[in-house]
Amino acid sequence: MRRRVLPALLALTVLVLLADLAGAPLGPLRGVGDAVIGPVERFVAPGEDETDRLERDNIALEQEVRRLRDRAGTRQQLEGLDVDLTTVDARVVALDRAGASGPQRITLDVGRRDGVRAQSAVVAPDGLVGRVVSVGEWSADVEVVGAGSGVGVRTGPKGVLGTLAGSDPTTSHAADELVVTQLTRDRASAGDEVVTLGSPGQRPYPPGIPVGTVTRVEREPGRLTDTAVIEPAVDLATIDVVAVVTGPGRTTARTP
Repeated sequence: MRRRVLPALLALTVLVLLADLAGAPLGPLRGVGDAVIGPVERFVAPGEDETDRLERDNIALEQEVRRLRDRAGTRQQLEGLDVDLTTVDARVVALDRAGASGPQRITLDVGRRDGVRAQSAVVAPDGLVGRVVSVGEWSADVEVVGAGSGVGVRTGPKGVLGTLAGSDPTTSHAADELVVTQLTRDRASAGDEVVTLGSPGQRPYPPGIPVGTVTRVEREPGRLTDTAVIEPAVDLATIDVVAVVTGPGRTTARTP
């Protein structure tokens, strides 16, 4: 059948081209051509085969496995802290307010009905993501770490205190790096882990959540403190599943 259709399709195409070269009005002819060629093309073109379907299913399965792995990693991260936290799992559904270093806010698919409140910490498998700044019924906006106010942190095995921020005018660093200032001089080194100091009442930040790793320490002459450049623990470009610290947990049962 297809062997007989293809010559007819070719003949019709040649007819349209000849009429176009001759300057003939092509409106009616093109209308007929569209009506005939469209269905013929759909008939001749190969449809989705079993290989295409399997490839699509494999992609969906890989995405689901990644989400489950991220969820398990987040749970393990929280269970390793010395605080008792109640959390709710969430997915990142949007990125917003992009700055020089990437998104300054992300949106999650959980909200007030899930027990989420403003000033709640958000954690990914690798460490701290940020804090909730606004909450709707079914969604919440999160300010990522370094995009807003400073975060109290401890650095290195001695737990040197400092303040983490997204930028420092006296320091040369990349847009996607963070900085810790007011470190006791000569007490921080490259490779030191940086974790949250903790907030009163554990809000917004519980203590001990990884924030990043020191890549270098800048010691300016005449300054009494050091400034450490930090590689963030969480890559926002690949973030998917997170956990929001809710405290009392879900307040209202969620329905589809």
